[in-house]
Amino acid sequence: MRRIKPDADFVAEQSVRMKELLHLRAALPREDLEYVVERIAKLKDTRLQECVAALIGWGDDERAEVETFVAIALEVMKRTNVSKLRECARIVELKYYVQERTDD
Repeated sequence: MRRIKPDADFVAEQSVRMKELLHLRAALPREDLEYVVERIAKLKDTRLQECVAALIGWGDDERAEVETFVAIALEVMKRTNVSKLRECARIVELKYYVQERTDD
């Protein structure tokens, strides 16, 4: 049986989409983020501080880790066959449903 690799267009589309998603998160320049954190830290409203921290999201190290992981995953997708991708997608979906069910 001939091994079928994922369509190059599919992997390219995923690559573009992952970059878009990663760049949407905390899109402010670092200088502006530091300014926001400084200003919010001066306020007494701890709930607002926590909300802003959650909105800012990841730090540089965390972002680098996620970007590296996504880049590796995309390379793996390029080198595997379609049936393996489908199998992995099913496993992830099943894990999601099991987790969702245990959370209820």
